[in-house]
Amino acid sequence: MKQIIVVCFFAILACGTVSDSPDSVSGIERSFQMEAAGDSLLLAGDGEAASLMFSSAALLLQPGSERRAELAEKASDASVSESAVVARLLLETPGKTTAFRALRTGGFRIAPDIMSGLVAGRFVLPDYVALMAAESLVVTDPVYALEFLWMIHSELPGTAEKDRLITTYRAALGSGDIQLQRQCWNTAFEYEDDILKSKIYHYRGMARGVYGINDFVDSFNLWPAGDIHAAAYQVLRDTLLADSSLSSMVVDAFYSGGLWNEVYDLAMNSVSPPSHVVYLGGRTRDRLGRHDLAVGILSDYLEKWPHGGDAANACIYMARDMAALGLVDQAMQWLDYYENTWPNHSRISNLPWYRGSLLAENGFWERSIPYFAETVARYPANTTVDDAQFYRCLALMKTGRTAEAIGAFGEFNSRWTQSVYRPSSRYWYGVLKLQSGDESGREVLERLISDKPFSLPATFARQYLGIQEWRLFYTDEPLDIWMTRNGKPAAAPPQSAVDGVVLLEAGCRKWALDLFRLAEEEVGSVYGLADFYLENDVWERGPSAAWQIWSLEGDNRPLELWRLRYPAAWTDDVTEVTARFKMDPKLLWSIMKQESAFQPDCFSTAGARGLIQMIPSTSEYVAIEHGWQDSYTPDILYDPATSILYGTACISGYGEDFNWDMPGTLAGYNGGPHNALRWGWGTVSTEEFFSRITYNETKKYVEIVSHNYDIYTQIWPEFN
Repeated sequence: MKQIIVVCFFAILACGTVSDSPDSVSGIERSFQMEAAGDSLLLAGDGEAASLMFSSAALLLQPGSERRAELAEKASDASVSESAVVARLLLETPGKTTAFRALRTGGFRIAPDIMSGLVAGRFVLPDYVALMAAESLVVTDPVYALEFLWMIHSELPGTAEKDRLITTYRAALGSGDIQLQRQCWNTAFEYEDDILKSKIYHYRGMARGVYGINDFVDSFNLWPAGDIHAAAYQVLRDTLLADSSLSSMVVDAFYSGGLWNEVYDLAMNSVSPPSHVVYLGGRTRDRLGRHDLAVGILSDYLEKWPHGGDAANACIYMARDMAALGLVDQAMQWLDYYENTWPNHSRISNLPWYRGSLLAENGFWERSIPYFAETVARYPANTTVDDAQFYRCLALMKTGRTAEAIGAFGEFNSRWTQSVYRPSSRYWYGVLKLQSGDESGREVLERLISDKPFSLPATFARQYLGIQEWRLFYTDEPLDIWMTRNGKPAAAPPQSAVDGVVLLEAGCRKWALDLFRLAEEEVGSVYGLADFYLENDVWERGPSAAWQIWSLEGDNRPLELWRLRYPAAWTDDVTEVTARFKMDPKLLWSIMKQESAFQPDCFSTAGARGLIQMIPSTSEYVAIEHGWQDSYTPDILYDPATSILYGTACISGYGEDFNWDMPGTLAGYNGGPHNALRWGWGTVSTEEFFSRITYNETKKYVEIVSHNYDIYTQIWPEFN
């Protein structure tokens, strides 16, 4: 309906006045009217219709006029769809980023315009313009794409050169140039780069379709978290569901790459799913907190393959999922079955911990104590022994055995000096002493605050003792002056850094980063460009530059250095999206710093991707919840704007579920909301909840992100 209104409005305006001159008064008036209509449509959320209005308004004005150029930019900003008309309007105005912006707006449709500009030498950084044009053409016109690639006359640094190689290979596949395909293949395998090789295998597999199964398998295994695999899965899905041997070849890579819903699909919908596929299907539900589904799948597995290769582990997870559902007695029976059936299993020494922890998590603290003691006594070298000993301390405290608990916490503090539980143990040791009338507990808490000032237990200790919260110190001295005064003056940015800023402004951040790294080599350090990175919002490199000069003058640091290390990265995207979801932007930056260190192409061994490290299966549920499923694919999670949108939607959901309690929200995001509940959130104090977190990664994560948030709150007051 909005499109019809736009067309009708445009027709009325177009018929209102006839003039030979586009710059006549009537033409200008109609242009302003169209711009106003476009502004209204944009406010109403119809960017496509607004873009049409802005471009139509621009066409009523004289080429070369300032307002025509401004309207072209508004039209480009308003729409996400490609428009050759808007792109050509952009090309009328010379500028360092014009060609890049026009290509993003017009795509392959403006290739002839870009070619003529390259031939005429009108564009800045022509090699990058040619590469971007080739990428836009590689699917629709691979022969023409090769023409652009032949216009690149020098080797490009870093990822840009690899992108050139991949684009050339894809164009060679599309054009049928066998010799060029072989040349690209051989060149790619001269690199020690699994991501590059994964992409090469992928594109050959896509060219072969279902006959490219072996290429896809190699691609999956080389880079499990690749941003290309969802498309490959759609090509292969029917084949994988029909052929169990093929699904066995890919399922481990899918699981480690975070494609858990694809694993679940194979487990549930294959004609005859292999045992390992079914087991991993159950594990995906377990990891997502769908314990009811996990129990069903693992039960089916154990019924069909009671002595299968994954049966022992399936039995363990069956017990843990049962316990998560509150079925404690059944869970204990499964652990008894595990012990009797696999007495020599590799995880048998964990058994007392499994029994004790599932009892404790369900409130049976008294029953849990012997199992924790058994772990310490029988398996002193086991990886769970510090967990067990700490939980024994908690169990003694929870059952009212205060004197025993004080002794146990003291023993733990002496023995486990490097344990992640030790700060919490020191906290409870001091608190219980004070509660028992022993004033030496104050000294225990004060030492904890002194030794571990940024830890959450130290925060709890300050609160308990009524001591002022930690505050950072900074000066207002400009960063460049501070660096010079401390003998580390800023370097003059070389041309590679200046060119990097052009690519940054053009939206080509990964290519820009190649040039910034080259500039760092040229000036001999990262910190030499610290002030340059601060000025130009190079969030990916700024924290590294800040770290190199962090301790130049002890704790005497300028605010600009703090902001360089803790940047308000992707400011516009973050503030817009967090406002939409009623979330504090400083929390998102605090999470982003820990998750990815502001590296958009970051990925984990569990398949998490992008700035906010979203797992694809979680992202899919976010898409469904918010009605974004039509445009969703795991392959988009490396895009910064997408990561920020999906991450904010996910975290804000957890925030609402956990009443925006910081430790609960962070533990829910990193460790899973089901685990946060398992650790007692909502039923115990914050101090006890944090103490009971059993995942080392999650405990550290909650602590670090909480400290990041303290810093962001103090150095970015404009976002408070």
